[in-house]
Amino acid sequence: MAVSKNASAARKEILDMLIEDHKSAKKLFRDFEKLSQEDAEERESLVSLACTELKLHTQLEEELFYPALRGALKEQDLLEEAEVEHASAKQLIEQLDSLDADDPKFTATFKVLGEYVKHHIKEEESEMFEQLQRAKVDWPLLLEQMTARRMELEMELGLAEDAAGDDESADAQPVGAALEGDDDADDAGKSRGGRRQTIE
Repeated sequence: MAVSKNASAARKEILDMLIEDHKSAKKLFRDFEKLSQEDAEERESLVSLACTELKLHTQLEEELFYPALRGALKEQDLLEEAEVEHASAKQLIEQLDSLDADDPKFTATFKVLGEYVKHHIKEEESEMFEQLQRAKVDWPLLLEQMTARRMELEMELGLAEDAAGDDESADAQPVGAALEGDDDADDAGKSRGGRRQTIE
């Protein structure tokens, strides 16, 4: 069964959205490495942003993306592994939520979270996403659902200040994309109504 152009475009948009989230997370982990121990406030702020973005991303995948792939992926065990990786990441995020930047375990916990997330990203992009070319999924419906849920989660998690009243917020670009240092990404974040947190 050939995948329609609409379905192909929707699938690409979904994967682009998730990959942009991945890029944002990896950048936040790299930025953390550049901060000194004395930058406690900046370190806490960056970790808080990273954890909040990861919460949004994992919830979006668990509620909509993974269930849509059940039965459609050749290797179903990839979904099981991804969910276990999410559970491990959530435990570390919970620990980080209770730690201050001057706690000796703060840096170690965030570094371990980074290692888990990077491993998860590599597996997801190189194995799971590769199998989606012919997966029988209603991609346009999934895109609509993921875009709407993303906006809700951004509001719930405080990642968007006025996304509900902004027509361009349906672009479904990750909030952290503006951190890339790109003026276009910065403008896109402002036009979406997403909060751009500057880490200096």
